[in-house]
Amino acid sequence: MTKKHTDSVEVSESSKVLAQDLQANTDAPTSLQLTPLQLLQDQHQNLQMRYTALFHLNQLSQECDELENFYPQVHRTIASLMTAKNFFIVSYDQTFATMEFVYCVDEKDDWPKGAIDCEKFSGSFTNLVIESMQPLLVTPALEKKLQDNGKVKVYGTTGTDWLGVPLLHDGLVIGVMVVQSYSERVRYTEQDLSMLTFAAQHVVGAMTRLQDKEQLTSAVNARTRELMAQIREREKSELLQESLYRISELTSDASIDINDFYAKVHNIIGQLINATNFFIAKYYQESDMIEYVYVVDEGSSDSKNFFQTRKLSNHHSELVIRQQKTVLLTQEDMKALFESGQTREPTSGEHSWLGVPLLYAGQLLGVMVLQSYDTDTTYTQQDAELLNFVSTHVSSAIKRREALDIERQSHELLEQQVKLRTLALEEEIVQRKQAEKKLKHTASHDSLTGLPNRAVFIDLLNHAIACNKRKPELAFAILFLDLDRFKVVNDSLGHHAGDVLLKLIARELSAIVRDKDTVARLGGDEFVILIEDLKSNNKAFEIAQRITEFLEQPFTIENQLVFTGTSIGILFSDERYDNADTMLRDADTAMYHAKDCGKGRYEVFDASMHQKVQNALTLEADIREAIEWQEFEPYFQPILKLDNEELQGFEALARWQSTKRGFVYPDDFIPLAEETHLIQAIDLQILQKSCQQLRVWQKKLLRDDLYVSCNLFCKQFFRPTLPDDIAKILMQTELKPEHLRVELTERALLENTDIVLANMKALKLLGVKILLDDFGTGYSSLSYLHRFPIDVLKIDRSFISNVNEHKSNKAIIKTIIDLATNLRMVTVGEGIENLADAQLLQQMDCLYGQGFYFSKPLPATEMEQYIVDKCV
Repeated sequence: MTKKHTDSVEVSESSKVLAQDLQANTDAPTSLQLTPLQLLQDQHQNLQMRYTALFHLNQLSQECDELENFYPQVHRTIASLMTAKNFFIVSYDQTFATMEFVYCVDEKDDWPKGAIDCEKFSGSFTNLVIESMQPLLVTPALEKKLQDNGKVKVYGTTGTDWLGVPLLHDGLVIGVMVVQSYSERVRYTEQDLSMLTFAAQHVVGAMTRLQDKEQLTSAVNARTRELMAQIREREKSELLQESLYRISELTSDASIDINDFYAKVHNIIGQLINATNFFIAKYYQESDMIEYVYVVDEGSSDSKNFFQTRKLSNHHSELVIRQQKTVLLTQEDMKALFESGQTREPTSGEHSWLGVPLLYAGQLLGVMVLQSYDTDTTYTQQDAELLNFVSTHVSSAIKRREALDIERQSHELLEQQVKLRTLALEEEIVQRKQAEKKLKHTASHDSLTGLPNRAVFIDLLNHAIACNKRKPELAFAILFLDLDRFKVVNDSLGHHAGDVLLKLIARELSAIVRDKDTVARLGGDEFVILIEDLKSNNKAFEIAQRITEFLEQPFTIENQLVFTGTSIGILFSDERYDNADTMLRDADTAMYHAKDCGKGRYEVFDASMHQKVQNALTLEADIREAIEWQEFEPYFQPILKLDNEELQGFEALARWQSTKRGFVYPDDFIPLAEETHLIQAIDLQILQKSCQQLRVWQKKLLRDDLYVSCNLFCKQFFRPTLPDDIAKILMQTELKPEHLRVELTERALLENTDIVLANMKALKLLGVKILLDDFGTGYSSLSYLHRFPIDVLKIDRSFISNVNEHKSNKAIIKTIIDLATNLRMVTVGEGIENLADAQLLQQMDCLYGQGFYFSKPLPATEMEQYIVDKCV
C-alpha cells in the first residue's frame, strides 16, 4: 500500500495546482474521437454501472449488521465499477484530530493499526482530501510536479495513480475512500473519480449507521459487564449474609452437639474460602493455655501431638493470640519468623497460613485458622478481611454457646421476668395509646382553649361544602368572630389575663351553639363557628345576636372588670363556593366590615364587601406609589400662646394630593397606611418636608423663634435607627434640633418600652422635644409620665369639644393641666373651636392651644401669608 504525504501543504495552493493539472488534462486532445452513438453508449453504460452500484450499496446498508462485513462488501462493489485491487477506507475523528485505517487491501504495503494522530500524516493525499473536502485524482505527472515544487514526499512503495474521495456526513468529513494502482496498465480517469465520488455518497449513510450501532453495542456491552460484576458482587454479599445468618441460627439450636456446631461452622466458612485445613483453638487467660477444640488437617503427620492442649509457645497461633490481630503468612514469612526466633520451624508442606483472633466485647476467646499445603491455594488480604469479618460472628456464636447452660439454668427465672415485663409492656402500651390519643387531640385542637384548630375546621367546612353540592337542602353558615379591644387587655393586664379571657370566651361560645355546631379557634382572638343543618338564616342571626350580647357583658379577671366585645362576619352557604379557604376569606371580609361599621355587631357578607377589599388593595398600591413620587405634603396648623395669641409654632399634618385620585382626605388613607405600616415612610417624608419648609421661613421671614411639631406613628419608636434618621434629616435641612418637636401617642409607651425609652433619651440628647399626643384617651397607668422624658402634654380634642356642656370634661382638663404643672410639663389644648373654649383653657392655666378657632391646617403658601399677617 502506498501512502503519499506533503509537508505543510496549504489547501488553497494544492487546490490551485490540482485544478491547473486537471484543466491541462481536460484540454489535451484525445487520441480517439468517439462518434455520437459511441458517446451515447458510454453514457448509458456509465448510468447502468451507477445504478448497479447504487443498488448493491443500498442492499448492503440493509443487509450488513457489522462494519467488518460491510467494508469488504463495499470493496467488492467498487471493484465492480473500476479496478480496485488496492483499496482502503480511512475514518476521521475531527474532535481528536485522528484517523484510522478501518479497512485496507494492498498488494505492496502493510497498514498501521488503530487511531493515528493526523500530524503523522500531515500533508498526505489522504489528509489533503480531508482538509479540502474535495475528491482528488493524483497522476504521475501531478505527483512529479508537486515533488519538484517540494510539496510532496513519498512513503512506502511508489504507485502509479492515486484516487481518493471524502466521506461527507452533515457537511463534515468522517473519512476517505481510496483506490490506487501500481501498474501502468491500470490508470484512473475523471470518470473513475466521478464514479467513486458517487459511490462514496451512498456509503456514508450505511457507514454512519453501522458506526453508531457499534458504539451503542459497545456501550451496552460495557454496561452489561458492569452489571454482571455488580451481580457477582451482590451474589457474594448475599452468600456472606446467608452464611452469617446460618452461623447465627446455629447458636440458637441448643440440640446441636458442640462438635457438630464447630463442624457446621467449618462447612459454612468453606463455602466462602478454601478451608480444607481448618481449626479453632480456645484460649484461657487465667492458665495461659490454648486448647484446640476443633481440628481438620490433612497435611500434618503428627496432628495428635501437634494440636495438643498446651501452654502458649512459639506456634503461629500464638502470634495471633499475643497480637490480637489477623496474621497472614506466606511460606517465606514463616521461614523469616523462624529464622528470627519468633516461631517454630515450618514444615516443608506449609504453603500459606491465615489466622484471626476470636474477640467478643474486647475479650479474647481464641483463634480461628486456615492453612494451605497446596501451592494452588494462597490466602490473600481479601481472604483475611473476610475471615476477620466472619470471626466476629463466630466469636459471638461461641460466646452464646458457652452461655447456653447458664441460660437453661435461669430459664424459669427468665420466664418470670418476661411475665413481669409483659405486664409492664402492656401498661406501657396503654399509656402510649393514651399519649397517641392526646397527641392526635393536640394536633387537631387549640392547646389553649381545647377547641378544634384551623386544620380541623377547614376539613369540616370542606365536607359541609361537598354535602351542600350533593344536597342543596343541607345549608350551613359560618360565623367569623374577632374580639374587640382584646389587645387592650393583653397590653394592660398582660398575656396571662388575655389567655384567661380567651378560655372563658371559648367555653361560653361552645355553650351558646347547638351540639351539632362547631366552634374553632383560628389563632389570636379569632374564632369561627360552623352552623350546619341550617333550616333558616334566622338561626344564624339568633346565635350571632346571643354571642354579641354575651360579649357585651364584663368579665372579671384577676379581680378586675374587663370589657370586650366582638365583631362578627356571617356567610351563608352558596353554590358558587368550592373550597373552605374562599369561604373563610369572605367571612373574614364581613367581620372587618362589621368592625368598620362600629364594632359590637354582626354583618352578612355581600359582594360589595369584597369590592371594598379590592378597593383597599388598590388604595395601598396608590399609597406606595405616592410615597415613591413624594406626593404627601405637610399642612401646617398654628400653635399659639393663649393669653396673647402669639404664634409659637406649627403642627405638621400629612395631606395627600394624588395625581390619580385628586385630594385624598386623611381619614381615607391614614388608617390603611397604619395597618400596612406605610405610615412610617409617610411620617419621615412629612418630617423632612416640614423641617425644610420651616428652615425656608426662618431665612425668608427671619422667624428663628418658630418650631414645627411632627406626628410619628407609634411603631416608629420601636426602630433603633429612629434617632439617626431624624438627625440625618436635620443635617440635610440645616434645621437646629431645638426647632423640631415629635409627637407620639400613649400606645407607643406600652410596647417595647426599653427601646422606646432609649430612642426618647437619644432624641432628648439631640435637642428634640417630645410631645405626648391625645393625652387622656389612653388606657394605661399614668406612672409612665415619671419614667419617660416627655416635655409637653397635648389635651385631646374630645375633652375640649363641648367642654361647657360637660362638667366632667372640665374636671379632666383641670386634672391634666395640674398634673403637667406638677411634673414640670407644658400643656397644649387641641381642637379649640370657639372663643369660649380658648378662654376656659386659659383660665385653667393651659398655656398653648390650637384649633379651627385660630386657623385650620393650611398648605405652606397660605401659612406663609398667615405668618406675615401675624407679624403685622
